[in-house]
Amino acid sequence: MTRETTRLKTLWYMGAKTRLCEEFLDGAVRDLLSPGGTLLDACCGTAAVARWFASGYRILANDSQQFSSVIARAHLEGDGEWTQELDRLEPQQDLGHAISENQRLLDGLVPKALELEDSILSQVIDAVAGPDESPEVLDRYRAFVSEAPLPDGSAADKHNSSLHQPLAMRMPELLEQRMQDPSQAPALMCTAYWAHVYFGIRQATRIDSIRHAIDQIPMDDPHRCRKQTLYLAALLHAVSVSTSGTSHFAQPRSIAGDSELVAVAKRRSIDIDVQFELALDAIRTEWLESPRLDGNKVYCSDIHELLEAGSPLDEEDVDLVYLDPPYTADNYSRFYHVLETLVEYDYPQLQTRGGELTRGRYPDQEKRFTSDFCSSIKAEDAFRSVARSCKERGASLLISYSTDTGLLTRRWRNLGDENPASRFRNLLLEYYGSVEIREKTLMHSGQGDSNRSVRELLLLCEG
Repeated sequence: MTRETTRLKTLWYMGAKTRLCEEFLDGAVRDLLSPGGTLLDACCGTAAVARWFASGYRILANDSQQFSSVIARAHLEGDGEWTQELDRLEPQQDLGHAISENQRLLDGLVPKALELEDSILSQVIDAVAGPDESPEVLDRYRAFVSEAPLPDGSAADKHNSSLHQPLAMRMPELLEQRMQDPSQAPALMCTAYWAHVYFGIRQATRIDSIRHAIDQIPMDDPHRCRKQTLYLAALLHAVSVSTSGTSHFAQPRSIAGDSELVAVAKRRSIDIDVQFELALDAIRTEWLESPRLDGNKVYCSDIHELLEAGSPLDEEDVDLVYLDPPYTADNYSRFYHVLETLVEYDYPQLQTRGGELTRGRYPDQEKRFTSDFCSSIKAEDAFRSVARSCKERGASLLISYSTDTGLLTRRWRNLGDENPASRFRNLLLEYYGSVEIREKTLMHSGQGDSNRSVRELLLLCEG
């Protein structure tokens, strides 16, 4: 794969590895794995690494998050027949009627809000602040957002403007029905949960309508499952690049400051349909330009459970496991809860604190996956578990980690170890006969922050 075939990022995502593949990983994988061998990308994220190597190796990919697994399946699972189907795909034929019908029903729930937003966003973007006061249109938009109904049936503003009717009045009834039966129309989870939070209300209704249409692809369509995966991966891209947050969904962006408000308005003016179509074209182009080997598979599992005996992996001969775990205490399930919930589309109960919804509008805590790699206490045992299981399966192991920002390496350094990379190597030597260390300084950006220099660590384990 070349940079050209990955020109459209699958998501805005922490820890994307596309650049690292070319500069660092490519050589390590080729040193450990013969052409045509089987590579397991154990924590695949956006599948950047799996996609990079898919033209030369058979790929197994896994992630604990369903949205990541959907993206990996869209880019990796398929055959010659599916490639031909991609070339003649007609999204409008597959989705158009169901999108239009769901949109029509949602338009009837918030007609005034949609009309106002359509007119005011461009005014906000074009507003020029004077030396002493904000343009009046900015305050009008803030008032509009403050009057939105909340998913618990209350209103953010005591006066509860009529702009969001009849949705505001019917919100408790509609959500209760859909918690019992999520398939009811109109689909409105994004509109109810995240309009005026991570998206504009027009964007939210469009996300709901496309997501609904994906579920409505006829059961007798022979390519139904793969079409649903493809369209859902494209929708996840559109959602990710359209959030009015920074680059994730941990917290909505404040609109208190004028510059912040204008930035949010620009994000809420992004056309979901355009981004959806761009992502579809990018996935189809990648398939046509970079054919995959046969037999790729994607799993959605905790990596420790997948590597243990008795898992579906028992049916596979894995030559190399690539492990790129979380480096920090930030669980990805918090930063990408919107994407995960959109995949499940089950109208979960939202988390509350002190009787009020959280600003981030997260699902209840038990719905969110937590990784042992995000715990400074548990991370060392997590690496031992993976190394032991890979060795028992007869697979070589390649680990990516950060010498500077990795939770485990920082903990070791804080405990007085001046060479955490060497300590990491010694841990892996308990299971493998040979462990080689490679380090490279890279510019890294995490949760929307500016680039900074970090030392990336590779550990090549074999024998």
